[in-house]
Amino acid sequence: MIGRVVFLGLLLICVAEVAGENSGLLRKPSCPNFGEEIMACPLNLAPVCGSDGNTYANECTLCAQRQTTKMDILVAKEESC
Repeated sequence: MIGRVVFLGLLLICVAEVAGENSGLLRKPSCPNFGEEIMACPLNLAPVCGSDGNTYANECTLCAQRQTTKMDILVAKEESC
């Protein structure tokens, strides 16, 4: 009986972890208004994965790419792709 409870508990933890990683929720990046041009981005490394499949050094560089390409690139996750 205890073995079943432990097994089911571990299974539940694994399923919750996988569901969290693959939730597929995209979010709009915090970019300046479209009228404002990005002049320079900070050099801090805080990788974000864009919905286009590219890894950006930080959210600002993703915003700069959005402005350059006029594509609606969203943040897929807060880490490298």
